[in-house]
Amino acid sequence: MDNLNAKETILLVDDEQAILDIGTMFLKSLGYNALRAENGLEASQIFEDHKDVIGLVILDMKLPDENGSDTCKRLKEINPDVRVLHTSGLDIAEGVESLDCGCTDFLQKPFMFEDLSNKLKDLLVNTKE
Repeated sequence: MDNLNAKETILLVDDEQAILDIGTMFLKSLGYNALRAENGLEASQIFEDHKDVIGLVILDMKLPDENGSDTCKRLKEINPDVRVLHTSGLDIAEGVESLDCGCTDFLQKPFMFEDLSNKLKDLLVNTKE
């Protein structure tokens, strides 16, 4: 993991292995480095270890060990400027409520490759530091 670069590294957090596998494939095909976590505590540790290179966290709202909003708040304590994209199978109204934890945006699952690509462009490429 020595070749990780800021804004090119994304932490994907989801408890479903298929989402992690497909999401990692999507991210790599778009030219991003992908780190993975299966729960909130693992995500927090990985983020702490790589906070200087992670440009974005894609975070499921429902994790086996805690609510994604709690994980988001903990990540914000580590780095208040972290961009967090919440994902969920919940309807859009419930997803937008997730913005209260300080996350940057919401993407409803299941999402298509193009949806993820456009969202990443909005959050990483088109955003000035």
